[in-house]
Amino acid sequence: MAEEINKNQLLEQKKAVFDMIVEGPKLTGEAEAKEDDQYSLDTERGAQLYASFSDDELLELLRGSAQYLGHSPSQGEVHWILRAYLKARFKNWPRALRAAGLSRSAGRGGMPSEQMSQKNEEYQQMLNQIRGMAEQLGRIPHPSELPEICRKLKKRYRTWGEVLAAAGVEEAVAVHLQKEENLKDDELRMLQELRTLAERLNRPPLRGEVEQSLRESLLRRFGSWRNALYQIDLEPVRRITPFVNAPLQREKDKQRATHRQELYDCHYRLLKLDPQTQADLALVRKLAQQLGHAPGRREVPSEVRMRLQRACGSWSNALFQLGLQEKRGRFRQR
Repeated sequence: MAEEINKNQLLEQKKAVFDMIVEGPKLTGEAEAKEDDQYSLDTERGAQLYASFSDDELLELLRGSAQYLGHSPSQGEVHWILRAYLKARFKNWPRALRAAGLSRSAGRGGMPSEQMSQKNEEYQQMLNQIRGMAEQLGRIPHPSELPEICRKLKKRYRTWGEVLAAAGVEEAVAVHLQKEENLKDDELRMLQELRTLAERLNRPPLRGEVEQSLRESLLRRFGSWRNALYQIDLEPVRRITPFVNAPLQREKDKQRATHRQELYDCHYRLLKLDPQTQADLALVRKLAQQLGHAPGRREVPSEVRMRLQRACGSWSNALFQLGLQEKRGRFRQR
């Protein structure tokens, strides 16, 4: 019952903060009303409140400020709470503006709202083209396949990974998955070899872990690595943020980067869980239910966290086994 009351109190406080943010800053500069101090990231209440806001909620508040002002807001033109929460979540103000689809030319001298809306529409059309290409190919496209679009998107996005996330490419790629019927004996044999390797690794194999002739045969027959794994009810290992450091345009005379084989920044399902890992994950699930969010590393007993990191490859992938996502951003002082 106490937990329910706490949640209700948190919702009430969130609504109060939401209303304050919508009203906008009442004081100039870095000054703030003393009664607002309780919502600072330096306080336990402020930290809990910050965690309760999703990325979309914070960005929508920022967009609302831009619409009211008629331009991308500068830091001093929004309530200090919103400013602090956005900078904690997105690292700095320009990145928050970019995530909201706003011009980074902030302040009254920035891009007018009407022009900004037109730009956003143009960017969305380009993102739709990328998503459409992913659906057609059945895989994630490489930036070298869309040079003109990449050149234009450089003004808004820093990496190809950010573009893929904005375009929703992961979902688009999954459209082409289908189980093949009436497979020949040699095709069944190939899939059995793939399944045997997966069982030995206790996870879906990476492309580079499969013998070249087998890999090439699977790709020819099933069209993509994702679809080959789908035939044996597996999903591919995927980067938490694919192409996270890949530039939108490669420098001249610089070779195309090869796919990395490390697993520390990946999500993948473990095929089998030993009893200890099952017990540890059950503890984390129970803790998540009590907290109302995915527990952070410091919120879990260190011995449990270390065991799960060894078993699952990383803390993020341990949470992935439970369908939980590690919270983005760190609390920072405003």
